[in-house]
Amino acid sequence: MSPISLPGPVGRLFRRPCEGPVLLFDFDGVVADSLDAYFTAFTGVCTEMGFDRINSMESLLALFDGNVFVQLVRAGFPVTRLREMAVKFAPRIRAVAENVSPFPGMPEALSRLAARHPLYIITSNDTAVVRSFLDRFGVTGVRDVIGSDIEPSKVKKIRAARKREPRRTPYYIGDTRGDMSEARRARALPVAVTWGWHAEPRLLLGKPAHVVRTPEELELLFPCLPSSP
Repeated sequence: MSPISLPGPVGRLFRRPCEGPVLLFDFDGVVADSLDAYFTAFTGVCTEMGFDRINSMESLLALFDGNVFVQLVRAGFPVTRLREMAVKFAPRIRAVAENVSPFPGMPEALSRLAARHPLYIITSNDTAVVRSFLDRFGVTGVRDVIGSDIEPSKVKKIRAARKREPRRTPYYIGDTRGDMSEARRARALPVAVTWGWHAEPRLLLGKPAHVVRTPEELELLFPCLPSSP
């Protein structure tokens, strides 16, 4: 685990006494090993809509250097067609969801962490898809899943979860450079996992507060605390 200091007001925010952490997890690339399925579904929709610039794995991963919708528009996708893309993409990702598996050890790690601390999943995926996945792989204790069908902005979703747990220090656990940036914008401590979509050097550009390389390290970062839930 590699801690990185957060400067200025963000760092001072997390020095106040609190009741322990609230854990806010990304889904794709952290819990679910879904990159190949996502790539096939996303590029298929782009091609059907006449947009052929997302035609390689690297071009897809580059979208997640920041907010995926902003990055997509910067790549040339018409902003007026974003809603149309979302409508077309949703059934594709639902169709392939049954073939997506978790990263080894993550269902067990999530359940153990959820037994220690409040735990939410905040994702760009569909809420029902994530809930079905958690049920299928026996994940227990997750307080809520907040998907893109509820709110498209990850920053707003992190802020909403913080309001639910105002006396706890929020950590957002993600796997892309964009996750790190959005967590900091929402005033949560970003934690980077290295087994997901972005490799460690790329994640470090997002200035995570911690870097973890295995689910076991992730559990050690958040031990059981004497405070009440």
